[in-house]
Amino acid sequence: MIEIDTVVGTESRRLAKTLTWRDGMALAMTLPTGLFVTFGYLMGVVGAWTAITVWCVGAVISLLQCFVFAEMAAMFPRDSGGVARYAIEGWKRYFAPLGAMAAFGYWIGWSLSISMASVVLGQLVKDTWFPGNDLSFTIFGNHLGLEHIIALGAMLFAWAFNYFGLKFGSAVNKFLGLFVIIGLGVVTVGCLVSQPLDFSAKNMTWYVNGDWRTVVVVLYVTAWAVYASEIVASFAPEYKNTSSDTSKAMTRISMFMIVLFCVVPTVLAGTLGEGTVRDNPVTYVSVAFGRVFGGASWIGTIVIGASLLIAIISTTADGGRALYGLAEEGMTIKQLHWVNRWGVPGRSLTLDVLLNATVMVLVGAPVSILLASNLGYLLSIILGLSAFLLLRKDRPGWPRPIRRGRGWIPVVVVLVAFNVFITAVGVANPELLGYGDFRDTLVAVGILLLSVVLYIYRRVVQDKKPMLWRLPAPALPEGEDAIALQEEMRQVQAERATRRRPQ
Repeated sequence: MIEIDTVVGTESRRLAKTLTWRDGMALAMTLPTGLFVTFGYLMGVVGAWTAITVWCVGAVISLLQCFVFAEMAAMFPRDSGGVARYAIEGWKRYFAPLGAMAAFGYWIGWSLSISMASVVLGQLVKDTWFPGNDLSFTIFGNHLGLEHIIALGAMLFAWAFNYFGLKFGSAVNKFLGLFVIIGLGVVTVGCLVSQPLDFSAKNMTWYVNGDWRTVVVVLYVTAWAVYASEIVASFAPEYKNTSSDTSKAMTRISMFMIVLFCVVPTVLAGTLGEGTVRDNPVTYVSVAFGRVFGGASWIGTIVIGASLLIAIISTTADGGRALYGLAEEGMTIKQLHWVNRWGVPGRSLTLDVLLNATVMVLVGAPVSILLASNLGYLLSIILGLSAFLLLRKDRPGWPRPIRRGRGWIPVVVVLVAFNVFITAVGVANPELLGYGDFRDTLVAVGILLLSVVLYIYRRVVQDKKPMLWRLPAPALPEGEDAIALQEEMRQVQAERATRRRPQ
């Protein structure tokens, strides 16, 4: 149904409600990509046991954070943007630009991973099928080659999949995600049972090149991967049952990721050895397939490629919705508050592609891109978690279809403090990883400051309103928000009654 948007003043359509929790899990299958784009690069600064322990701790923290985000997703069932949107709601009555910075931080945290995954995919394709290709050119001092051309093609492919409807992209991700899971399962079991391969814990160490700060920087850089289960909340308004589907998808994908990040790297590193993983940072899974199946490394290449393609499709969708939600709230240019005839935010998706192509040219290396994006991502996580505390204080009467107990308040305080700590250490010591430098952090800072400029431009120039640093926040939902919450409460109560009913 077409409706007139009173904020933008132009004809627009609401996001289509077509997804189930299974679709949400499919879109979250971007998460295994973290194994392929960080593990090998980390072997130069920490040992396998250290990296795996960091990942497992981060995955457990991610599960706790998802329980918190599920409550806020149910509080705002019509609002797109996920974690960033909750930060906007919690902070706007205190300092509204923080909400804009959280949204832009979340956007670059996810969106810049598109260029990262695309470059890794391009490098993988080049190393596997075009190892002798020496195409090279320089733009703004960065050396680019065939892998970057392939990366640009992957970005455009993902844009097309998302632009013409999220349901279609979700279906593709289900197929590719199942293929990746089966592939990882096969190679993991194969490493354990195949001869003459010999899994041994002696192939892994607790080595750290430096001190405790190195370990913290590792967690800072891998936060995008281990915390990423929250991506499910970005599509909350598009689920058929927002409260139930969001909660189920986030909980189940978080538990899956705990197993994935603990088991798969342990088996692969224990079989191949840290040196092999370090020397093949992009293709070590292909090496494992080759050893298990006697030369069939191309299977591993296809598995990695499929996982990377899932990541590019999902992160394109997520980044577009973060921008759409920001514009919907009136905190960035109103032209982004628009969806196309297929019910997706097409302009935001297009802007994503342009941004990532630019970043790929300016930054280039995958780990450097992570350093440039993680500051914004962790800022959004910190502001989103703290919004939980502010909303409990400022809006105690707001309906909560999902309500966590009071014991969660001190848990969230600890989570906020922990994330502030790893962010401060990570920003201050990027060189400890041996990739990137402080210039990468400045890229993120520049984009965050741009968000404040666009917020001012939206209010003063486009909406012709006085500049306000603090915005009013209703104590109770109003209008369509109230209607949507009533429907969510009804659905939740119906589900609970069904579960209590004797079979």
